[in-house]
Amino acid sequence: MTIIAICYNHEQFIEECLQSIINQTYKNIELIIVDDFSVDKSREIMLIFSQKNIGINCIFNKYNVGNCRSFNQALKIAKGKYIIDLSTDDVLKPNKIEEQVKKFEESEDIGIVFSDAEYIDEYSNWLGIFYKKNQRIPEGNIYEEILKKSFIMPSSMMIRKSILDKLGGYDENLSYEDFDFWVRSSRRYDYAYVPQILVQQRILNGSHSTKFTQKHNILTPSTVQVCEKALLLNETESENQALIIRLKVVLRQCVFTENYNSGKQVLLLLNKLKGNSWDTRFFQLLNATKIPLNCLYLKYIAFRKHIRFK
Repeated sequence: MTIIAICYNHEQFIEECLQSIINQTYKNIELIIVDDFSVDKSREIMLIFSQKNIGINCIFNKYNVGNCRSFNQALKIAKGKYIIDLSTDDVLKPNKIEEQVKKFEESEDIGIVFSDAEYIDEYSNWLGIFYKKNQRIPEGNIYEEILKKSFIMPSSMMIRKSILDKLGGYDENLSYEDFDFWVRSSRRYDYAYVPQILVQQRILNGSHSTKFTQKHNILTPSTVQVCEKALLLNETESENQALIIRLKVVLRQCVFTENYNSGKQVLLLLNKLKGNSWDTRFFQLLNATKIPLNCLYLKYIAFRKHIRFK
């Protein structure tokens, strides 16, 4: 199996991440580390680590190309049957690979295996658990569920490499990969859940997940592009209704992050799906009037985060 570890300015965390790979109970691992033109000491740490641990393949980008392209570079040379896409600020539990490979071996129909996860802060202090107690976790054909709502921790996944090859890797036209991969892969392949905490996701102020709430962020337009793809993939009215649920959430996100052009695209999709309702019309008005709401939105997000992790 192959771990593709993507690094960008993770000097504070990369050693802990890489050591968690070395500490795996499953030992037949190919490790490819891609540095996406870090400007801190990440590269030096990578080189020292690779010298101490023979067989690590390091790729150093000559300029910043983003996660999707960085991952695809490594995927082209990966030899493993299974792939983990890992950010070098996250940490694997020692039994992650062993448990997920075991799950794959239960059935050839399984394309992706995911698990529960826990949150840690910049000092590796425990913050909380990803899934709520007694939460229902969809498995098997999750296409309709993933259209409605994202419910998978990306770093918890292990993917059959043959699937990534058939899908052509990640879409490099997008600014992030998770939602697009879930939609395209779940249309054709089954997902399986391991009910264990197998990864630690680090919560940082400048982390990828926080960028979704930023004013004029580049992630929201990519989300809209994936929704456009999903409309073409949909086969049933039930799937269209699931997409409407997602689009209403994305419309609110467009308004609160002041991505008004993306908001217009979402409204066009909702019109095609006949998904307009009173709440849609309210946010359509907010999108048209361009009332700046991002500052208030960020305060709300900060308050909610404080309540969740206090």
